[in-house]
Amino acid sequence: MRDMSDLMIGVKPQSLSVMEDGRFVASFDRAGRLYTAYRNGHTFVRGLSGIIVEKWHEEEPWAPKRIRVLAEEEKREFLADLLGEVNEIIAAFRRGCGRLQVFGEERAFSPEDLERWLERILAWDVHAYARDQERFLSVYRPISILPPDQYLALVLQITEGCHWNKCAFCDFYRDRRFRIKTEDEVRRHIAAVKEFLGDSITLRRSLFLADANALILPQERLVRLLGIIHEAFSFDEDRGAGVAMEGIYSFLDTYSGMRRAVDDFAVLRSWHVRRLYLGVESGHDELLHFVNKPSTAREALDVVCRLKAAGLSVGVIILVGLGGDAFFEAHVRDTVALLNEMPLDREDIIYLSPLYIHPGSDYEEKARASGIRPLTQQELKHQIRRIREGLRFASSAERPRISLYDVREFVY
Repeated sequence: MRDMSDLMIGVKPQSLSVMEDGRFVASFDRAGRLYTAYRNGHTFVRGLSGIIVEKWHEEEPWAPKRIRVLAEEEKREFLADLLGEVNEIIAAFRRGCGRLQVFGEERAFSPEDLERWLERILAWDVHAYARDQERFLSVYRPISILPPDQYLALVLQITEGCHWNKCAFCDFYRDRRFRIKTEDEVRRHIAAVKEFLGDSITLRRSLFLADANALILPQERLVRLLGIIHEAFSFDEDRGAGVAMEGIYSFLDTYSGMRRAVDDFAVLRSWHVRRLYLGVESGHDELLHFVNKPSTAREALDVVCRLKAAGLSVGVIILVGLGGDAFFEAHVRDTVALLNEMPLDREDIIYLSPLYIHPGSDYEEKARASGIRPLTQQELKHQIRRIREGLRFASSAERPRISLYDVREFVY
């Protein structure tokens, strides 16, 4: 018989966690949706799309984190089993077992609030999650990727797809044509997103304008869309009550960035745009040309300088392993030199993203034809270390955050 004395209900302003003895944790948002769980050393992340990603570590030397997407039948079995365990823990808690811990804003949280939240969690079963997945697909096209610090953003798809969509290493948007939504479509999309999320919206810390090239829009049109967004959401740096957001974020390609002056970016900042993410990939122009990237390293530097001059922060994405063994040294040398020229500070992020080669991709075919060998896991880690060790900043207090960006972990 299970000992329920080690269970706990942990409550934060926007999430509730059901825990038992350090081996089991399941976390839910204010609508009662599961969004993450931990069981016996494995982490599970459920996206609004219904996808569940499992992550765990193995003790083998140089072994990468193990990551996989649960198949549909596996997902149903996992949810049924997990929700059964959650129901048992909640029932035991109601009988007086375990303890309650409230983190922050304790005075605003009552026993009645807790009971309502627990009832919402218990109302979700496997069938409810399946219906929720169908609802998601009626609101969104597939959301292919976000930067890691934006995984809990509220995504608004003001565009669909990628206007370039020819980079050899990328297949994120090959399933759709690029399209810019009209102002009326954006209004309807916002209304549908808010209705779908309900109280889950309180877990979302920021707004992310998707898909890959939202800022390809002409400045006047983009500003009008930002006005529509501001009609629907409030923005509060302190994340106050309601659905206040901390800011607006988006990807930016170099082509779109070169079309905007510093003053244009400053206008976006006045509309609560806070950080833009630039897929620089490499500082080596020959490698950029090899992977069909439509920009140069100097153009990327120019765009970053404009963004910083306008008061915006920057996310710079570098693809580790790009070009394999043939480009190893040039990729490291020129990427380090480029990053060291950028006026980055503590408000910025450098993402080092390991390249994952998609079977049958343009990159795989070009690399094979050129005799380029992919890097081993040990070589990838060595390249990451070389890049990190080569970076120089004015002071440790002003250095940007440097973080690993494993695209396999993304789920929305």
